[in-house]
Amino acid sequence: MINWLIWVVLGALLIASFLDIKYKQVPSVFLTGLLFLVAVMRIDNLQFGILALIFAWLMKDLIFETNGLDFGMADIKIFGILGLLVSTMNMFLIMIGIFAIFQLAYTLLWKWKVNKDEEMPFIPVLAFVFIAMVFVGGIF
Repeated sequence: MINWLIWVVLGALLIASFLDIKYKQVPSVFLTGLLFLVAVMRIDNLQFGILALIFAWLMKDLIFETNGLDFGMADIKIFGILGLLVSTMNMFLIMIGIFAIFQLAYTLLWKWKVNKDEEMPFIPVLAFVFIAMVFVGGIF
């Protein structure tokens, strides 16, 4: 049986994905509150949450420096939430790998099919990373 926290995070990611696609913004308090809830519930995984936040910040800098695209604070908070939900370094590294694969495929598809100039919503990619991690057993 899937833990209730996983269902809450999945619901929140679906709502955030919709808001990101439709309005290109997500209320900060919504994600900060979710980040706090997950941190309290998964305090033993705090080191992975911190690593995920640092990695997301690095991605923000790299994406901006190389493509001029913005990886916003909402994306960083969600990555922190995902990090708090993994419990081993191996699963953390798998999460990074899944993110890299999904992000590359999503970016190529977006640029090819949607619009080369329109801002890309990143939260849907993070939602797919979350779902993939649930399926591989990295988030439970």
